[in-house]
Amino acid sequence: MFAPLDMHHEKRADLHRAARLWLLHDRVVKRLDKVDHSADVVEMAAAAFVESTHRPAIFVASFRPGGKPETAAGWTLGL
Repeated sequence: MFAPLDMHHEKRADLHRAARLWLLHDRVVKRLDKVDHSADVVEMAAAAFVESTHRPAIFVASFRPGGKPETAAGWTLGL
């Protein structure tokens, strides 16, 4: 009966899809950057944890008169 008012519906739909795809792509890239940064932080924390737990435990066998063992500065008991 009446001709549609919008003669370029297909072009507008294509532009709309392209714009939504660009926005989605931008959001995905930003999210992947956040995930990558978080993964780097986790890897650094894991490396620090492994390093702190795998240090050689050195215990000095000399005892003080009070019966307590003596340890040198920076040494751990291997806990």
